[in-house]
Amino acid sequence: KNSITVGLVDGLGANLAVMSFANTDDGLRQTLQWLADQPVEIVRIGIEGSAGHGRHVAERLAAAGYDTREVPTRRTAERRRARRRAKSDHEDALAIARATAGEPGLGPVKQLSTDGVLDELAAVRRHRNVLVQRRAMMLNHAEAVLVALPRPVADALPRGRAVAPRLAAVATIDTTSMLPAVRSDLHLLRELGEDIAVISDRVKALERRLRHLVTASSTLTQEVGIGIVAAATLLAEIGNPSRFRTESAFNRWWGGAPVAVSSGEGDGQPVRHRLDRLGNRTVNSTLHIMSVTQSRCHEPARDYFARKRRE
Repeated sequence: KNSITVGLVDGLGANLAVMSFANTDDGLRQTLQWLADQPVEIVRIGIEGSAGHGRHVAERLAAAGYDTREVPTRRTAERRRARRRAKSDHEDALAIARATAGEPGLGPVKQLSTDGVLDELAAVRRHRNVLVQRRAMMLNHAEAVLVALPRPVADALPRGRAVAPRLAAVATIDTTSMLPAVRSDLHLLRELGEDIAVISDRVKALERRLRHLVTASSTLTQEVGIGIVAAATLLAEIGNPSRFRTESAFNRWWGGAPVAVSSGEGDGQPVRHRLDRLGNRTVNSTLHIMSVTQSRCHEPARDYFARKRRE
């Protein structure tokens, strides 16, 4: 997060230069100038972590007109394991450069957004996700404490797996005659119930805001199986869809295109395939849930699956 290390290789992967810059506004300008001063043509640039610490340099490079691609961290890890190389910024930069040179099909990085609605949507979605994770952690902790309560106390609570009704019932229990440890647990559960209720209200408020932002910028919710949160996820993760050259490139980016697993079939098109376990897993999960939902309750999708099973 503090520095940018750039590795430059030729088409055969030979090391031409490595240079580091500060991950600041001045450092980004120096990076662009250094690339412009190189005596070779820059064909393609790969960024590892373009959605995180590499976001700013990725946006600057894309805005400067460079063909900028996203290099998944697993690619460099695989190269290091295969060659038993050490891990350093120098080695990582060269590994990223070689992966970029050797794999022209890598997906593009997100372009600098000029859509204020989309930026706000992404920020609201991130905050909602953090609150949902906090609520899940608190619910798991409450469940663990509820399970550990003495049997007479636990039997007085509502049956079922849901945590919220049991937390609500804890507030009505008289603790005057109980052991100090049990009183402490019940007091903790009451606080957890109040905190969870507050977070749930904040999550609902953010989802109402997401609904307004999504409907103002997209028609995704008109598709069967896509709700407000799923639509916001797709919009935030994909960004500008025109950055993909073709629909096939988009499918490869999110892991929707099948991967060939054929051998002994000559130079023809492969016959056997498997699912792609790579790609953007967030988008993959969202579209998978959409597909499963459609297969259950959307008549055209049900007819399609029935026809495929017959075939």
